[in-house]
Amino acid sequence: MTGVADIYLMLSRPKSKESRQRFSAMFQKKDSELQKVAILSWKRSGSNLLCGILHNHPEIIMHNELFNPIDIFTYHPVSLLRTGTEDQRWTPLARDLWPKIFLEQMWSGRYADGSKLKPDGKVVGFKSFPDHWKDAGNEHVWNEVILDDFRVKKIILSRDCELSIFVSMMRAETTGSYMIKKYPIDLKVRIDIPAFQAFVNHYRFTFQRK
Repeated sequence: MTGVADIYLMLSRPKSKESRQRFSAMFQKKDSELQKVAILSWKRSGSNLLCGILHNHPEIIMHNELFNPIDIFTYHPVSLLRTGTEDQRWTPLARDLWPKIFLEQMWSGRYADGSKLKPDGKVVGFKSFPDHWKDAGNEHVWNEVILDDFRVKKIILSRDCELSIFVSMMRAETTGSYMIKKYPIDLKVRIDIPAFQAFVNHYRFTFQRK
């Protein structure tokens, strides 16, 4: 969060346009602005655990899957009241129609009335899976206001055992339960080798390509 990595990149690659942009972004942030963080991950990689840990930190305002196609998930549901209204809440439809306005409010770390979500909050973030943006047709927003904005720190979370991830995804899809700790003892899944290989290729290279 301190920008040490950005300084290192600038010193090690001074001729790189990207390293210069990262370095200059450190000085573009206003003192009143919260540090923005996006956790980039695939399903079943431990992102809920990481978000829960960060949420419990007094200086970190953590949302969850803000751009899930089904619903908006956050540890601060009251923050979904839309700025300037008394009773209107952000819905998935409104979010997908005005994603930049929605994200701007979430980045603010404040309630609709302007009060802070956490009195000592210095960092605000959320997590996102690759399909969150593609399914909603908002990939241009993803590129413009997250990936291309060097003021937004990115945490890429991965899990070493790719087979465990794939099996966990199949179990969750089979049972319809994504948060349960224990699956039925007799639950069995069949591993389709070509499907697993395709998953591994996406898992390893999605964020690198971005």
